[in-house]
Amino acid sequence: MPVDPKAAKRANFDAYLANVAAGSLEATNKPVQLFLEVSSRCNLRCKKCGFAWDPSLAKNGRDLSWPILARMDEFFAAAVEVYTFGYGEMFLYPELAPLVTVLKNHGCRTSGITNGVLIRPADVVWLVATGYDQLTFSIDGATEATMDKLRGASLAKILHVLELIHAEKERRKSEVPRIVVNFVAQNDNFQELPDLARRLAPLGIYFFGVNPLHHFVVPDAGYAQYYEEFRLSRVARADFEPLVDDARRVLEASGTTFQNFVNPDFEWPAKPAGTDTVALHNRTLPEPPAPAELPTQLATQASETAALAPPAAPEEPSVPAPPVPTNPETGLPLMYCHYPWTTLYLSAAGKARVCCFMSVHEDLGEFTGDANVGAAWNGPQLRSVREHIRDGRVHPACMQCVSHKTYEVHSSAMNPIRTELGLVPAAAPVPEPEPPPAAPEPPEEEGGAVRRFLRRWRAPDSDGAGRPV
Repeated sequence: MPVDPKAAKRANFDAYLANVAAGSLEATNKPVQLFLEVSSRCNLRCKKCGFAWDPSLAKNGRDLSWPILARMDEFFAAAVEVYTFGYGEMFLYPELAPLVTVLKNHGCRTSGITNGVLIRPADVVWLVATGYDQLTFSIDGATEATMDKLRGASLAKILHVLELIHAEKERRKSEVPRIVVNFVAQNDNFQELPDLARRLAPLGIYFFGVNPLHHFVVPDAGYAQYYEEFRLSRVARADFEPLVDDARRVLEASGTTFQNFVNPDFEWPAKPAGTDTVALHNRTLPEPPAPAELPTQLATQASETAALAPPAAPEEPSVPAPPVPTNPETGLPLMYCHYPWTTLYLSAAGKARVCCFMSVHEDLGEFTGDANVGAAWNGPQLRSVREHIRDGRVHPACMQCVSHKTYEVHSSAMNPIRTELGLVPAAAPVPEPEPPPAAPEPPEEEGGAVRRFLRRWRAPDSDGAGRPV
């Protein structure tokens, strides 16, 4: 029988589930989801971004060290999804193309966020050729003036990149990378939503999301002033929502999935919130994907299984599920978030965090020098985060997330991973002839596959592969 390339990743996912069920503070699984902040440098200074109001970010920007990545083969082998971005612009990282190739060779689903300004025609070619799965563009206006004011970016240049990607995908008959556009709505740019939708409609956009300005419980003084001046609640809800609906109609007619994440209960509350926590984002948590939404092979398996299954027995009267235990002091459910068991964020500065919702300055353990990624994954700081969550308490590093109920998205965030692993009812496998046994290969030193690839990438006398120009 052929080797199942997803078997090790499924086993790792099962280990995560077992660790959560046991409330284990030591995660014997590896991260299911990795964030690699390949660069903490950025070429833009967007008004709402920390680079604009926190001088230390611009001063201390750096790249994630390649030797660290070269020691992570076992983490890449276990991870299902890897994000190649963080608090910076991913296309500033000089080794991005070889890193993505290594990740795809490990069977990882790859995702990233970019401002789109630095993407060159050669980058478009390798993005499509390597099968980079999902690339998100941040676009906050439909005019050059608005994009220049808010982001210091050229809209024309970004739209040209989107045209190149669309054309290259059509040329190669590829569905990836799926293109996502994030629009951060402020009271001075939401009026441009319908025009932006019309400009994007011919470009094969996969998903379009409207997001609010981020609210910080304890904001930096510089950002607090910006937020109060430009937050959506300074305009009427009746002025905002019709324009969102116009943009939705345009994009949905072109086949784009559209979602408005602005929570009206947060922006325009009917009454003071008091002590109740109101989510910043309006996130409808989707059910696990239906067979029609799965990759072709998995959809076929699910359909065949359904066709072969005997008729379902009449449903028994449902028994109400027992209430989820909560911490009486915080009101939070025990084990309210799974991110510390599934996700690890590695910053370019060599500091570990749980996820991208944590502060850019958070430090839950180092993974440079004599330390390593495994030591950070089960180090004392991350174990403390797990203990707090297991007991329904709030770790200081999680305060912003809990205040906005962002942790509630974890279940839906895992759905693409479940789909990638094929965790759906499968039909009986069709026997195939076994291939002849391969000759055994000598064991490699740690990170050997990564180093070999990088040498080939850089070699001047190679088969034509080289650093994109």
